[in-house]
Amino acid sequence: MLELVQQVQANCQIATAGQVGYYSLCGMLLRLRQLYKWERGLQPWQEGDPQEVLAWIAQQEEAWNALRATELQDLRWQDQRWDPFAVAELNTIVATEGLAYGAGFTHGMAPMCFLGELWETEQRYGLTILTLGQELARDMDAAPALRQGAVIYLRTEPLAFYLWDHLADPTKQNNIYFKVALAARGLEPAAWLQKPEHYEHSFRAMLAAQGEALIRHEIGEALEPTLQSVLPEIVQRLPHSKVERWVRALKDALADLNDWGRLAHIMERRDLPELALLLAWRPGFYPYLMPELEPAFWDLQKTRDWEVIETARQAALQRLRQTARELEQEWAALAEAETDILQCTLEQRFIRPLGL
Repeated sequence: MLELVQQVQANCQIATAGQVGYYSLCGMLLRLRQLYKWERGLQPWQEGDPQEVLAWIAQQEEAWNALRATELQDLRWQDQRWDPFAVAELNTIVATEGLAYGAGFTHGMAPMCFLGELWETEQRYGLTILTLGQELARDMDAAPALRQGAVIYLRTEPLAFYLWDHLADPTKQNNIYFKVALAARGLEPAAWLQKPEHYEHSFRAMLAAQGEALIRHEIGEALEPTLQSVLPEIVQRLPHSKVERWVRALKDALADLNDWGRLAHIMERRDLPELALLLAWRPGFYPYLMPELEPAFWDLQKTRDWEVIETARQAALQRLRQTARELEQEWAALAEAETDILQCTLEQRFIRPLGL
């Protein structure tokens, strides 16, 4: 098995070389920092020596330059040769060793792959959910949760890094929703950040809650009936555009809002900290896509009546599904348009009304 781990990690190096350039400088440095911690076996809140980290990054850059034009290599195991994207077949093999494997494409259609300990397998709504523990091979991307067809991966090790970086982000410390989330768990941000090792139990509890929230998001995405065909077409025709980012955000918002998704899960549990974190960590277009949630949250704070959240969820879901249907109609009508005209039309129709 060690030989297979080494082969997957070699492919992870190739994948990372292909991912470089698709992130902002800040985003890339954040992911590199997490990758360094993983390689060194550090806890999320532990930091490496700055000089050592810089030297490590320089070494990585040299390796990436040599691999930039290289494709993922076939994997050899048990006298057989496997395409690195033959995920189902490879998972059948590595499951006997208590492992799970994933491979596919991430931002900019760059390849990605990983291999980790398989903690749990479960079935929900016809979907297979694989929960991974310690990872034996990974690249820079390391999304905490992802779906490939009917398989959902929850990667708890990358999730721990992701969660800590959000908790420790100085730009988020004064976010009112973040403060509500921690206060609801009896935590004070300054004390948490000063001695995180003293609060590891609370961190692990938040990690478990975030993990289930991400699983429900992926389930919501898998079962959401809208955008199934139009999203891949937009990604292909308008990559890295504002339209692509908006459509991805629309897809994520629908996954959080629908009857199988994250907000429905929060409603089932009456989980105030998770609701507050959903509002605290809304990226990009999110605040503009779900404006109903903020006033509903403050109504909940006053009344303790969770029905205000359900009303807001239903209203936002109906509105965004209508937006998705209108996008599908507009896309079909513009199928033969030139790319520049297509992009400009969609921006004017859907993004500018948001005030962006």
